[in-house]
Amino acid sequence: MSTSEPALRFLQQENVRLQEENRVLQAENGSLQTYLRTMGELYAAAQRLEKVDKPLDLLDELLYKTMRVIGATDGSISRLDRAAGELEFVLVHGDIRQELRGYRIKAQAGVAGWVVSQGEPLIVNNPRQDWRFSLEVDQEFDFVTRSMVCVPIMAPTGLVGVIELLNKPGDTFTETDVAVLSMLSGVAAKILAGG
Repeated sequence: MSTSEPALRFLQQENVRLQEENRVLQAENGSLQTYLRTMGELYAAAQRLEKVDKPLDLLDELLYKTMRVIGATDGSISRLDRAAGELEFVLVHGDIRQELRGYRIKAQAGVAGWVVSQGEPLIVNNPRQDWRFSLEVDQEFDFVTRSMVCVPIMAPTGLVGVIELLNKPGDTFTETDVAVLSMLSGVAAKILAGG
């Protein structure tokens, strides 16, 4: 065996490794560009809210786009009804969209209730093992929550609702997802506090 054969084999292996690393970096770059584009859309939406005839429709569209970027299969925006002590599902996307819209839960129930009481975002990637998770919606609508992220919607007057994204297939929710949802939360706060 010549001395160049091990060197050639090493170079071939290194080439394969570099190609795979390049593929991963290109995928990450694509994801980052998509996140940045979504952040730009959310910022632009916030700037033009006063000019929109149906702000809730705009918020519904933004929720859907945000879900697609983050990779969640289900998502909702709930408005806090302080007088009743309940959260009402105002906008919903996913498998139980029709059934869940207008449904109410106690404002202190589950992960959303924890977010309402604490005013902080929460990631729960294994909800059935988290004491804050409530089975109410899953049982009522024959649904399975496998992972979730919940972000408060804060207006100058205080918390007005929450955004929840559920079930990110093959992945877990991250702090980057929370950052994107926090931008959406800013838009939602202007709409929910005004309406």
